[in-house]
Amino acid sequence: GTMLMGYPLGGTTYEGGEALVRQIEQERLSGWQMEISCMNQTHTITAKDIALGVDAQATLEPLWREGREGSMAARYAAMLRLYREPMNVQPVLTYDLAVVDTLLELIRMDVECEPVDARVAFVPGSAAPFAFTDEEMGYALDLNGIREGIEQDVLNLAPGSITLAPKELEPAVYRAELENEISLRARLTTALDADTQAQRNAAIAAAMFDGVTVEPGETLSFNATVGRRTAEGGYVVAPEPAYGENVSGVGGGVCQVSTALYRAALLGGYEIAERSAAARPVAYCEMGQEATVSDQGLDLVIRNQTDAPLFIMARTYGEDKEAFLELTLFGKPMDQRYKLESLTEETGLIEEPVYLRDRDGKYATYSDERVPVGEAQMGYIAEVNRVALDESGAEIAREIISEDTYEAIPPTVYVGIQDREE
Repeated sequence: GTMLMGYPLGGTTYEGGEALVRQIEQERLSGWQMEISCMNQTHTITAKDIALGVDAQATLEPLWREGREGSMAARYAAMLRLYREPMNVQPVLTYDLAVVDTLLELIRMDVECEPVDARVAFVPGSAAPFAFTDEEMGYALDLNGIREGIEQDVLNLAPGSITLAPKELEPAVYRAELENEISLRARLTTALDADTQAQRNAAIAAAMFDGVTVEPGETLSFNATVGRRTAEGGYVVAPEPAYGENVSGVGGGVCQVSTALYRAALLGGYEIAERSAAARPVAYCEMGQEATVSDQGLDLVIRNQTDAPLFIMARTYGEDKEAFLELTLFGKPMDQRYKLESLTEETGLIEEPVYLRDRDGKYATYSDERVPVGEAQMGYIAEVNRVALDESGAEIAREIISEDTYEAIPPTVYVGIQDREE
């Protein structure tokens, strides 16, 4: 009444039982295999891979002892029981799942990866200034219970297949989102000063902003970007306004760039964290729209208050009296566009001259000489408004950006310090 996997063992010798074990290994075990599939790749584990076999002694000993232990009556009772209820057992299997462990780990290493966000490369100066890289999905593979399931199939001698389904991990940034977040916010073109030295300085400063990216929440400092204006940096002596007068200095003309950047930032809807007005109105922009800078302290600071990067392109072109500066700002699309308005009011003219003693004899030599040098200049108050426009160009809102006062300057008369000889 004893059987091994349905094969009768009654009347068989122990050696016969061992022969049956080898037969079962050949017929039932050798063909066992398990297919493991994951992401269009299939791996096959065979009986040979896991050294699948039968422990003959552990399998046969319990069967061999039936009816051979105890008294004659006990052995007789055991045989009667086996006659009524035959004993059919499965073989005690031996196997090594190290290959399975290694394969599962290799699959995991091959499949698992972190998601990759879509990226944008800023290539200023080209016809297509933005090069986009597609996002990539990430994958995580949960192997909990997989090995145990394979082992159970081994114990049941049940060949089969398993399909592993990795979990997709989504990137945080998609290409479509990046493309939708980059739009032209402002483009400003302005004529440069006719002085070639000032044009050269402006070109050097403008080049420092070409390709600059300002991340969300960050600020852009003009002085930190351009650095000191020195002869070593290529800057030359050129006219520049200072304290209401035109003087010459290394880096003269750079304020044309800071002013253009200031105006472009306002047109692009960005916040201005720091800006200084000139002492007197300048010729290259409407009154109140200038941004004076100095590597001695005065700075222009722009804040990107949006949730998308700000990209800047800058170039100068032309020469002599036909030289221009162009600034282009890209960023998050705007729901509206802007224009700038300067509202000015004259505060009066001072006609009474200021007399200055010409100690160097530059204009006047003798004490009875009166040489007019500077004409009277009108005083002004300038209010700059940023006006929001809808698609049709109609005004929908306005914001006061600045209110600057330009003091009136009286005429200047130089008086010599040397008395004439009698």
